[in-house]
Amino acid sequence: MLRDYVRSVCGFNLNVRLFLAQTFAAGIYSGIYGVVFNLYVLQMGFDTGFLGLLLSTTLLASALASVPAGILCDRFDHKAILIVFSLLSVITALPLFLSSSPAVLLASSAVSGIFGQISIVCATPFLTENCEPDSMTHVFSANQALAWAASVIGYAAGGVLPYLWSYVRVAGDQYRLTMLAALVLLIAGWALLLFLRENRYAPHRSCRPSFTLRPSPAVLKFALICLITGAGSGMIVPYFNVYFTRIVHASVFATGLIFAVASLFMVAGFVAIPWLSERVGRARSAVLTQFASLPFLLLMAVTGNFLIASAAYVMRMFLMNMAMPATTSLQMEIIRPEERGYAVGLMSTGQSLAIAGATYLSGLLMAGGNYTLPFAVTCTAYIVAAGLMYYYFARHEAPPAGAPPGRSTPLPEHLIRASPPRHRDPAND
Repeated sequence: MLRDYVRSVCGFNLNVRLFLAQTFAAGIYSGIYGVVFNLYVLQMGFDTGFLGLLLSTTLLASALASVPAGILCDRFDHKAILIVFSLLSVITALPLFLSSSPAVLLASSAVSGIFGQISIVCATPFLTENCEPDSMTHVFSANQALAWAASVIGYAAGGVLPYLWSYVRVAGDQYRLTMLAALVLLIAGWALLLFLRENRYAPHRSCRPSFTLRPSPAVLKFALICLITGAGSGMIVPYFNVYFTRIVHASVFATGLIFAVASLFMVAGFVAIPWLSERVGRARSAVLTQFASLPFLLLMAVTGNFLIASAAYVMRMFLMNMAMPATTSLQMEIIRPEERGYAVGLMSTGQSLAIAGATYLSGLLMAGGNYTLPFAVTCTAYIVAAGLMYYYFARHEAPPAGAPPGRSTPLPEHLIRASPPRHRDPAND
């Protein structure tokens, strides 16, 4: 399994390799951000209510930008969009780490979220058109694996750097200095995008293509699943560092270490998912792993023991997220090339709106001392989302044991809206 995976990864083209390298740099930044940012905001004197408002503002801005971002992505060159808007997202995030004004923090979060969302929406179609159909699951798997492997470094750095500034006697807020150092890594990752080459297999885009805002049934089904999953995730995921430091009473260093261990397990999961999806199907892989994660989430809700909570967190992250590459691959195979950007934007909008609302609600609940109800809401949402994934897609997906690797059994025609004949896309032959 591992040998086949490595062989497939080594065959990626230059654009995919450069994008994966950028993913690695961004993953380190995300790891540091995940450990430090919430604590940085709380240290400035804000409560969890404002923290929830700040986090939900970013998510709400991203949600509002997602559909326009998808339309922009479908009309213009993916490479140019990635380069321009990735840089703008970095520049507009800088005030977050230089100002303590609530208005500036909220404005910076919103604007940076909008620009960042445009590049995020564009990333999936970009990778899709730069890989062969048979390697699609491997490409998304490698992208996720590198992101989580990088986050191991980021989580460790997020736990160590705040102490390191005091040790080397650097003046300034330890959390702020850590976030500024992380931003330098994000700029380095952006610089790699400047070396992307033109993709001669990409479909020609015009500023006035034939386009409709009416999505296909398959896109609507995926968007509904994303919305419900987002509602569950928003209740707890943004607050995992608060959970460990305030409920389990772990140190910042221990929290970073736990996140790093979870990321190592995630890397193993992303490497294994192509193998699993080829045997049970991509939709079934998502259903099975998400259901398997629920007992560990419930265990986190009822325990105050550091070791039990840490082990449950690692297993929950491993199982809940490992099928993401297979799900993304399934989405990109089913959705028509000319509406992929719009589809990603629509799915992201539903998910981001749900996460934003849930994050704000959960922040208010936690500010009032209620840390159990968010876990119950998350479990319910995940059960519903997994059930819909099975009903819409998995039950129609024949076991692919005898099918060539990377291929799935075609879904029923009613899942895809009838449309006029489209142009032949060499990238998807």
